[in-house]
Amino acid sequence: MILHLSSTTSADVAAELDSLRDKSGSVALGKVLTLIVVARNDESIEAALDAADGASLSHPCRIIAYLPDRQPDAHEPSLSAELRVGGEAGVSEVIILRPEGGAGTDPTSLLLPLLLPDTPVVVWWSEDAPTNPAKDPIGRLATRRITNSIANTNPVPVLKELAKNYTPGDTDMSWAGCTLWRGYLAAMLDEPPYEKVDSVEVKGSMEHASTYLISAWLGLRLDVPVSVSNSQGYGLEKVTMKRASGDLVLHRKVGETTALFQRPGREDQRVNLETRTQEHRLIEELQRLDPDIAYGHVLEAFGNGVVSGC
Repeated sequence: MILHLSSTTSADVAAELDSLRDKSGSVALGKVLTLIVVARNDESIEAALDAADGASLSHPCRIIAYLPDRQPDAHEPSLSAELRVGGEAGVSEVIILRPEGGAGTDPTSLLLPLLLPDTPVVVWWSEDAPTNPAKDPIGRLATRRITNSIANTNPVPVLKELAKNYTPGDTDMSWAGCTLWRGYLAAMLDEPPYEKVDSVEVKGSMEHASTYLISAWLGLRLDVPVSVSNSQGYGLEKVTMKRASGDLVLHRKVGETTALFQRPGREDQRVNLETRTQEHRLIEELQRLDPDIAYGHVLEAFGNGVVSGC
């Protein structure tokens, strides 16, 4: 069921949501968090909501999509809203807020009445993130703040700013994009002869933030020089860890969903390594609501120049 409201208030939206919930038979019980999705515009909101809806299957939640006020200088402040419950919202319930004419000057006043009581609040900027998420008015409402530097094709300055302003509770979708890679690389090193790695080469898209975060992670954990080269594919393509006895290589060719696992003296092995979707990355980010200390350390290392040339 979908309902459109114009010239409304957050209190009216909350009341209409209760009424819709009664009509559709859905309940607020069982929702484990409020997810605020900040999108750039109406064109991009549906893609973000698709990912959030998918993630809500694992983490039932109330989704509040917030579109920044694009006409703050208009004469007449107004708020329009769209409510989705039941079949149109899956296991979640969706509120889309569109402030105009200065109604979005204080977004917290619009969002606060709509937060689920006694549950965590997570904010996800699906495209344009503030440079200091914890100080952002919407970010201050949340205990977990998810940015998406993948949406930016020049991620180095974005990551640098996030590193400079990192606050426990911050995280980024590109970090979840590294999880499978980190697991396989750690498994390679957790085998005899436990030899020291001398250096690392990372090949990946220079326009993808995961390339830099995996490089920073390796540089920080192994304390070795890490060089980065460009790939024509999307995201990571290849990591080579150089040792005296031979290279450890994890190589996913462009367009493939499996990778070659290469170790000296062992037969090459194929492992599943699909590029993770936005939905899968969001599911992982919502699994933990405490600060991701590992991400904080890696981001700090990147900001301090652990990756050569960045």
